[in-house]
Amino acid sequence: MKKRVTLIGVAILLLLGAFLLIMTRMHSPEEALAPPDPNGELRQLQQAFEASVGSGTEYKLQYPDEGEYRSAYVLYDIDGDEDQEAMVFYTKTGDESNVRLHVLDEQDSDWVSVLDESGYGSKIDSVAFSDLNADGVAEVILSWSLQGAESSRTMTVHAIDLPEEGKASFTNLANMPYKAMTVSDMDNDGSNELLVLYSETEQRVQHNYAQLMKYSGSKLSRYGDPAELDNETSVFDNIVLQEGKTPIAYVDARKGDGSMVTEVLWWDGVNKRLRAPFSNNSTRSNLSTIREQDLLTSDIDRDGIYEIPSTYSGSGNASPNEQERAVPLTVWSVTGTADPGVLTPKAYSIVDTESHFILYLSAGYRESVLVFRNTKTGVLTVYGMGDDGSRGEPLFSLVYHSDGGSADDHTFLAEQDGRTVSGTLTSAGRDQGFTNQIIQDSIVFY
Repeated sequence: MKKRVTLIGVAILLLLGAFLLIMTRMHSPEEALAPPDPNGELRQLQQAFEASVGSGTEYKLQYPDEGEYRSAYVLYDIDGDEDQEAMVFYTKTGDESNVRLHVLDEQDSDWVSVLDESGYGSKIDSVAFSDLNADGVAEVILSWSLQGAESSRTMTVHAIDLPEEGKASFTNLANMPYKAMTVSDMDNDGSNELLVLYSETEQRVQHNYAQLMKYSGSKLSRYGDPAELDNETSVFDNIVLQEGKTPIAYVDARKGDGSMVTEVLWWDGVNKRLRAPFSNNSTRSNLSTIREQDLLTSDIDRDGIYEIPSTYSGSGNASPNEQERAVPLTVWSVTGTADPGVLTPKAYSIVDTESHFILYLSAGYRESVLVFRNTKTGVLTVYGMGDDGSRGEPLFSLVYHSDGGSADDHTFLAEQDGRTVSGTLTSAGRDQGFTNQIIQDSIVFY
């Protein structure tokens, strides 16, 4: 018995020793997530950076998590001399509340430190470049936030001058809180502007706005009057730009009730202001482009004109049991500046936002079908609609498979990159004009 106890004790000690050995070799979460040291061509750059911040200085590289540039070392021709300079984002140990920006210039094949500036937050969100004053040199557009408060962000715009002789300069051109932004020539004058979406609290009520920022004199200034947006939107997910005689920006935003809307913005050159025709100025709400589905504005037919998704008001019905959920039809519409605030339907569809596929329908079916999703199996079933809006006979089913499989019995099947949707067309469905080929060809994965 004593021998058995001794063996158990030895085993426990061995396991404890192994555990302690593993723990001593594990890195902290910060170390594990830190950007790796650069090598190769960037090795010399890192050595120059470390020498410039001070030998023995403890630091952590910081890198943007949005936009085109995701490295802590950003290489770009800042001064227009056709050679790339380096921007390094970092925090010093003990001062993690402030991300610093360090600039190095390559001179005679050596990297030389020329600037080290304090940033505007504890987190760098994005880095972008654009020539906003048409002088051939790009301005630097930076987005900052505070750790734990990423929804509150600050945008700063800078001109960085790196003369051949003399001291480099770092000029602040703009500094403002914002929610989303993009660079575009909204007024079609040949120079880019910044389209900035932001909010202000007025009498304890949040108001959302869109504003153009344009280079004027030696700084960026507000250009024209802002556009008033839906007050209930909290997050701006996506901005897409449509080129043309009058450029249009489509901004997909989330409302507080879990739905989404699309704000449409364009520059009114006559009145010198942004227009947002789908936001009602009296109620400060957008009900025209609202949808329950998690869908973004897209050019679904790739004709250069974006389609806006919204819930079709004539579809949907209450489910008769708890295992089903009604799925409303989605209408995809186009709009323009000729008829502001007018949506022209272009396509109708059934969208499965959980499995990410779309079945497009011809316009004739928009008020003749009902769709329900089984909440346990995920199967979509399309039914005919009675004259009184009631559920009729099943027309066909839609079964999604992520592993390339399919239901044992099916009459149609669509597949792409190992994903499939199969289903069975009924005689009632054929009587409604559906065919297996039409259904199969109308399914698109996204």
